[in-house]
Amino acid sequence: MIPSPAPRRRAAPHLLPALLGAGLTGALLLAGPAAVADEGLTEESHSRYVLRAKDTEVWATTTTTIGNVTPDRGLTYYYFTSYSIAVPAGAEDVRATSGGADLPVRLEATEDPSTRYAVATFAPLRYGQTRTIEWSFVVPGEPVRSKDYTRVGDGFATFAASGVGDAGRTTVEVVLPASMTFDATSDAFRSERDGKTVTYTATENTDKDGIWAVVSARDPKKADEKDVEVGGTTLTLQSFPGDEKWTGFVAKRLRQGLPVLEDLVGRPWPGGLDTIREDVSPKVLGYAWFDPDKDEIVIPEDLDPATLYHELGHAWLNQDRLTERWLSEGVTEVVAQRVVERTGASSDPWSAPDRHADVAVPLSAWDAHPGELDADAEQYGYAASYTVVRKLLGGLDDDAFTAVVSAAQAGEGAYERPGSMEENGGRTDWRRFLDLVEERGGVSGAPKVLRTWVLDAEQKAVLEPRAAARKAYATLDEADGAWAPPLGLRTAMTRWEFGEAKDVRSALDGAAQDAGAVQAAAEEAGLGVPAAVRAAYEGASDADAYAELAALLPRAAEVTTRVGAAVRASDADRDPVTELGALVLGVDRSAERARDDLAAGDLDAAAERAGAASDRAGLSTTAGAGLVVLVLAAAGGVVALVVRRRRRSAAVDPAAAGSVVVEDALEEGVILPASGDPEVGRRGADAVETGPREHLL
Repeated sequence: MIPSPAPRRRAAPHLLPALLGAGLTGALLLAGPAAVADEGLTEESHSRYVLRAKDTEVWATTTTTIGNVTPDRGLTYYYFTSYSIAVPAGAEDVRATSGGADLPVRLEATEDPSTRYAVATFAPLRYGQTRTIEWSFVVPGEPVRSKDYTRVGDGFATFAASGVGDAGRTTVEVVLPASMTFDATSDAFRSERDGKTVTYTATENTDKDGIWAVVSARDPKKADEKDVEVGGTTLTLQSFPGDEKWTGFVAKRLRQGLPVLEDLVGRPWPGGLDTIREDVSPKVLGYAWFDPDKDEIVIPEDLDPATLYHELGHAWLNQDRLTERWLSEGVTEVVAQRVVERTGASSDPWSAPDRHADVAVPLSAWDAHPGELDADAEQYGYAASYTVVRKLLGGLDDDAFTAVVSAAQAGEGAYERPGSMEENGGRTDWRRFLDLVEERGGVSGAPKVLRTWVLDAEQKAVLEPRAAARKAYATLDEADGAWAPPLGLRTAMTRWEFGEAKDVRSALDGAAQDAGAVQAAAEEAGLGVPAAVRAAYEGASDADAYAELAALLPRAAEVTTRVGAAVRASDADRDPVTELGALVLGVDRSAERARDDLAAGDLDAAAERAGAASDRAGLSTTAGAGLVVLVLAAAGGVVALVVRRRRRSAAVDPAAAGSVVVEDALEEGVILPASGDPEVGRRGADAVETGPREHLL
């Protein structure tokens, strides 16, 4: 629960009507409602909180000046007899003086366990009168993990600093040793050093009543520190002195959870964090924080693993990556809760808020007013952000979950292949996230979730044309098979330029179907698709490129089919004579080169060589038979054909005159003569090996 700024009840006005009659004057005192500056009371204050070196208490003083500006009305007038300020619940030695005299002071409880009212009473303050009250009190610390968030100890202090007053008439000062760091829930403070102390001063009201902030001071040299190493990463834990329970808890959860975080986000630890610091301010605000300027995260003393994992998650998932606050907070919290579950820890996640509550706004509006909304509106925003992302990603298994989160963190375009950042990369906003949820996560009903929780009227109006464009895109993407649609279309879809997407689809004019035909031809032929042709289709991004596809794709399908036919002819079983003819005619070589030309995208060369291979395959038997006759005639009718599909271990006996070995295929393209004339054998070999191959080159 996020505590609101301390209640600001200051003065109770009283109504005194004069009753006249029979010579007697009577008076009746009636209590009225609480007053504010524009209801009859002016207020000015100067508050000063001092923490001296080696002290374990904060010394506070406040000077308030109030003025009654409620005019008398005939015989009726208003007056004030008390005034109150908020002080820490454990404040001691609370005193009030006015005009050099002590005023009676009583302490009253408030709804905030860390705050009480100090109420001073005085003589009636009539219209036109003013009163200055000097307050003083001492602020001791409370034990860690107590309901009261005030902490003061050796080298640290956390407390509420406040001042009530009209705009421009309120000052709050916090004086600290120069050795201490300073953080506050408001950025209204300005610092000025004076010797060994630094004074932090705020003069601009943080709300309509005045100035209220929780301040946190730390002397880093006095904090307990422990280094924890996880997977090569060393982090320093800074705790309140003696709070070993917090240190042990964080160290254990770091070792268990950081590797799981890396796994779920799908990316290694990005660094940018040196220190994890224990503080009470997050308990007051209702949220911890990651400070990239100081390379630290600040978490409360509460032993909540989800808070730790949430802040660690912001090392990856922050508004530098996920541009909208609800998106960054929602995704990070859903990741944190999944880490809690995976590590066997326990936590209390946000419950879904009432979408119709008074503080409920579209989360796009929550993004638009960071730091300007009250505590209840902030609480609603965090709860709603978690609810939205949980509805979108909560049902995914770890692999699908990581696919979406990793892509969102990297800024990938949903219509690109996973891991691609060369095309359509960018920071992830709600539009890109919605596309990723549907494309990478396969989540149905995602637009309805955003319509309910996130979008304003103008943003909702874009969802209908988006749905139509996505339907048309899916039809085209199915038609072009395993290929990605052209770059121009993917870019238009990523940018939500749906009119442009329609124009691109029209310009493509059947190219997707032609792309599918190329892939079908390649599958039928048993070949890979031409990489250059695929690149031309997927990379097309302008009118000229779209027009070129109209001729390129059908031609690619045709040539792929022809090359496939040539390859099949080359691979067909052959008898020895046909094998000899195919070898002489270079059928296999032509088919192989046709395949290479196709893979290189040279369609004309592939078509020419494929045609040659197919034509020569048809002539292989005739050519082989003719060659046998020619060789027999040249060798005097006696020759042994010893080229074979697989070599035999036994050598052919050249003395076996009159025999012809024809059962072996002519693998080598070499003819050995049966006669003893080496010249005849040499000429025959040259004729087979050299003549035809030179002709084919």
